[in-house]
Amino acid sequence: MERVAITGATGFVGRYVVKELLNKGYQVYALVRNAKKVREIFPEGVDALEVDFSDKDSLRKALEKAQPHYVIHLIGILTEDRRSGSTFQRVHYLYAKNLYELLRELSPKRVVHMSSLGTHKDAPSLYHQTKFMAEEFLKTSGLKHTILRPSIVLGPEQKLFADMWNITKYLRVVALPGGGGYLFQPVDVRDVACAFVSAMEKEEAVNKTYELCGPDRVSFKELLEDIFSHWNRKVLLLPVPKVFMYVAGKVAERVLSPPPFSSDQMLMMWRDNICGLDKDVEPEGVRKLCNKEPIPYEESLEWSLREFAKRMV
Repeated sequence: MERVAITGATGFVGRYVVKELLNKGYQVYALVRNAKKVREIFPEGVDALEVDFSDKDSLRKALEKAQPHYVIHLIGILTEDRRSGSTFQRVHYLYAKNLYELLRELSPKRVVHMSSLGTHKDAPSLYHQTKFMAEEFLKTSGLKHTILRPSIVLGPEQKLFADMWNITKYLRVVALPGGGGYLFQPVDVRDVACAFVSAMEKEEAVNKTYELCGPDRVSFKELLEDIFSHWNRKVLLLPVPKVFMYVAGKVAERVLSPPPFSSDQMLMMWRDNICGLDKDVEPEGVRKLCNKEPIPYEESLEWSLREFAKRMV
């Protein structure tokens, strides 16, 4: 039985990737900070190895136990929490660097790395800059790898749903940065999981970068309207200049830890979050890796919100 070591196994995307691996008969080793959480989510079939990702000795011991044929690295954050030391530089770059330096000694068949759509050498946000740094380090590591860059991922665990649900229970007003015209190309989490496992297996995916998108482009305003329509909530969507939201994010970062939104998230909107803008990567990731059409936006959102609602009961 081939062994797979995966980081971020208990996160949103990680849970679906683990299920896909188990369904395909792999032995899964979850490299995590909290082994108890793994056992709560996956009662059987997953070996939990506790790791301090900033400590290379801790990481080496876990990798030596797992002896993985394949490695999937999913760890990432959307906002920094500097009080706890959870920064983009640390989580996106340092953790990846530590992992890939050690993997040189083990020479796994493949490393599959979670990046993000919008990652580019010219991106203004620290989020995307540190994602790019991790990509570049992996590319020069000598490891056989595949990099995946998803757009916004739809699934019941999508944080946006919980945030909007909680905010609009009490305040039926939501700010739209720049009027909400920013475009996404939402991709279903089940397609993302398929892409990660397929990228691990396909020889033609070696040393390539794939974008992961669904078939439909929707603006942030349209996405929120669809969410609130499903919930039968009348919410005022208030256009706010991005520069104002940037300043408000700076204030929130000083007062709250972690903040509900950040100034860096406004910088992430440097261009639309859609596939096909970068010519040096493969824009049809789901089709090429999963040999199928990606799940349509409406079908994915309906499933995601239906399953999300069950958790709110």
